[in-house]
Amino acid sequence: MKAIVVNGPGDMQLVERPMPEIKEPNQVLVKVHAAGICGSDVHVYHGSNPYAKYPVVLGHEGSGEVIAVGEGVTDLKPGASVVFEPITYCGKCYACRCGHHNVCRELKVLGCIVDGIFQEYVVMPRSQVYEYDASKMTYQQAALCEPFTIGLQANWRGDVRPGDVVLVHGGGPIGLIVANIAKSRGATAIVSEPNESRLAMAKDFGADYSINPMKEDLDAFINKLTDGEGVNVIFEAAGVPALLAHATSQLSPAGRLVAMTFGKEPIPVNFKEINAKELTILGTRHQYQKFPEVVKILPDHLKEVDEITTHVFKAEDFQKAFDTLADRNSGAGKVVLTFA
Repeated sequence: MKAIVVNGPGDMQLVERPMPEIKEPNQVLVKVHAAGICGSDVHVYHGSNPYAKYPVVLGHEGSGEVIAVGEGVTDLKPGASVVFEPITYCGKCYACRCGHHNVCRELKVLGCIVDGIFQEYVVMPRSQVYEYDASKMTYQQAALCEPFTIGLQANWRGDVRPGDVVLVHGGGPIGLIVANIAKSRGATAIVSEPNESRLAMAKDFGADYSINPMKEDLDAFINKLTDGEGVNVIFEAAGVPALLAHATSQLSPAGRLVAMTFGKEPIPVNFKEINAKELTILGTRHQYQKFPEVVKILPDHLKEVDEITTHVFKAEDFQKAFDTLADRNSGAGKVVLTFA
């Protein structure tokens, strides 16, 4: 079977590998049909992900068809359409015991620490696949379940409530999904993004306001919109550390800052503002138990799914797919590989 492997930084190849086999009673064999390329896949490829272990098969966003199940699997049949849970955890450490399995001290992530799903077939534990209604979504559409779990996790971390005013820095796929979910929770959503093609998508994803911060004064806009109070929740999904440092001045009292990206160097934070406003700063990583909800709600978001999926390539054209994603002039949103 074909698999896309990164042997080391900058060395990515399409190789032939043996077909995987079910070896445990709780495992399932899945034929991968569609898989999205995430920014983290690019980081593993470039060597900028500190957790990556090489060689590794990339990929953690995707969907497929169950081909066979182990003898201990009784609630899933061959032919079922499924999406993949990309993390495994120990279930014993403090994080796992208090309901934060996504930051388990022994966390393993597909396509980074262990082999991922950029291959024609994979064997997974039954607990890491979720069945969905194939009559409501194509494989290509279902491949975006995982990015939507990230957006749902971030909104859960930020405790977005009806009536909140939310600012999303960054109009890439994750930023747009975060805004879309915030709007569905009853918030007023602002998307700040300097790329005009991405900014044009923001309103289709439910943004009430879309701002190019290179052309408009974002702080002045926030002050006017909120009568000087500030926004209630900020999501930093642009990957610009300076935005995190500045966020405390944009937040209202009792506001929340969800840091979805991180910098290589420590980021200064104004604790005077944090204490004066009693702000909450939250990290967010992967997701926990969000797949069941996303599998149910994603069919209601297919318009957004189709719009954000700008490019689809066959697995054999993986290099072109990665190059398209890296090209800022390509208009790329979510780039998907197909293996069928």
